[in-house]
Amino acid sequence: MTAIPGTPQHRRLQLLHVAAATWVLLVSATVVIDHVALSNLADESKDRTPAMRIAVLEGRLDDLAQQLDQHRQRPTALPQTRYESERRALDQRIAAVEAALGEHPTTDALQSLLARLERIEARLATARPTPSASVRPRAPTPVKPRPVEPAFRVIGVDLRAGERFVAILPTNTAALEQVRLLRPGEAEAGWRLEAIEGGTAVFRHGDETRRLIVPER
Repeated sequence: MTAIPGTPQHRRLQLLHVAAATWVLLVSATVVIDHVALSNLADESKDRTPAMRIAVLEGRLDDLAQQLDQHRQRPTALPQTRYESERRALDQRIAAVEAALGEHPTTDALQSLLARLERIEARLATARPTPSASVRPRAPTPVKPRPVEPAFRVIGVDLRAGERFVAILPTNTAALEQVRLLRPGEAEAGWRLEAIEGGTAVFRHGDETRRLIVPER
């Protein structure tokens, strides 16, 4: 139905057209503004994500470097099992950092981190503890046994019934009642009289041999 120009109905129809056009313009402007804002936000998020990842990776690399320094400052006599376990733990952390770096291979900052990581790996390869030189136990110097001395002294030779006897007396006494006569083959305190050769009495104690001079009377 066509409204007659100049009538109230015609004026209402014109107002409706103007309102509809204005509403369409407002909606279009809102959509454009939202699109621009979302695009900017996405770009900002893309720019921020690598920076955040770089900061995190830098912290992890610093931590690895500190652990490596502590590892190298430990005594060289570090047990092999403990060294291997700590080495595996560091290798796992380095592998995790390498995996994170691989997601952004073209970023300059990440490439710098990768170079640092390679240096840490090189240092880790040289951190293997050098086995301490085995010290051979020094063989104890054999102690020469002290020569066993007879616990008596020869004081003379007696001849009885055509048989010669050696008269001996304990070293720590001078009492004549403790004098004992030994014939060849008899022993005193482990010393066996082997023979009487002129003015010498030959005694044997195991592998020891003593020739005791018979004092002249």
